[in-house]
Amino acid sequence: MLPKKHRLPLRTDLVYVQEKGKIFQGRLFSLLVVSRPHKSQASRFGFIISTKIHKRAVKRNHARRLLIEAIRPFLSEIKPGLDVVFLAKKAIIGKQLIEVKKEVGKLFKKSKLR
Repeated sequence: MLPKKHRLPLRTDLVYVQEKGKIFQGRLFSLLVVSRPHKSQASRFGFIISTKIHKRAVKRNHARRLLIEAIRPFLSEIKPGLDVVFLAKKAIIGKQLIEVKKEVGKLFKKSKLR
């Protein structure tokens, strides 16, 4: 689980990032990124994994946990004050943590988050 200061707490925050964010496409997921001033200077992350990805909640939760573990090593390198939402794609189901970490690193570089 991510530390509380790194979580997007409200649905309204997720909707704001979806509407105003810039999108970066990857193989396993997409990133929506928006710079938004908030009390905590730490960057915050949200995850959207719809039922279109997989019907079983167990698989969707596993994908979410993979994404959380994949971003954990990058938390200290990420620029402060950003809101980031991960939009999972079907391709993430069945992937290993190493593959997801590589994709996260690649998209973080592409989006200039670090």
